Amino acid sequence: MTVNVQKRRSFRIRRVSRPSPPRSGISPARRIYLLLTAISVSGVFIGVYSRFFSDIPIEIREAGFADSFFGSFAAVMLYAAICFFSGMSSAGSVCGYLLCLIKGMGEGYLSAELFGNGLASVDICSALNVLPFEAVSMAVVILAARENIRMSQLIFRRSFGNADRSEERESSLRLYLMKFGIIFLLAAGAALVDGIMAVIAGNIGFQALP
Repeated sequence: MTVNVQKRRSFRIRRVSRPSPPRSGISPARRIYLLLTAISVSGVFIGVYSRFFSDIPIEIREAGFADSFFGSFAAVMLYAAICFFSGMSSAGSVCGYLLCLIKGMGEGYLSAELFGNGLASVDICSALNVLPFEAVSMAVVILAARENIRMSQLIFRRSFGNADRSEERESSLRLYLMKFGIIFLLAAGAALVDGIMAVIAGNIGFQALP
């Protein structure tokens, strides 16, 4: 009779993977985006209100494609560049909130200038020159401010030792540069929209001449 003696094997559990609990509510990135949108809308109301108590005239001039494109591109890139560089600081998130407020105030002021006398008196050429670009550029500024705030908050937490490895990996400098690369392309797209609208408005104005 043969007896097989099996050696007892011991196993050691190194890691127990547990399913992550379902996330409820709004993600932090979306929460920041909604907050910045609310700040921008508040700035629009402030700009509209200030226009009715201001005597500063605004002249909306018609320009060609090149002038509109490069002028608008420089304007929106200024906002994006400020958001980019200030996001490298632990206190740079303040710039993100302020820039959204200032941008909203500018849009509100221009909108009040265009629609101050009612819809019937709106100059179509001026509206085409202003409104499409302002709408797209506002979205660009909000996106830039959101990334500014997220990066600035991460640097703040790292400075005080409260950032974990997963947070460092997801919000790395490389990802920050990639996102702002896309934002800069959107800024160029906003300027392109303004240039196209300038051409369309110029053709409408030319056809309206007697």
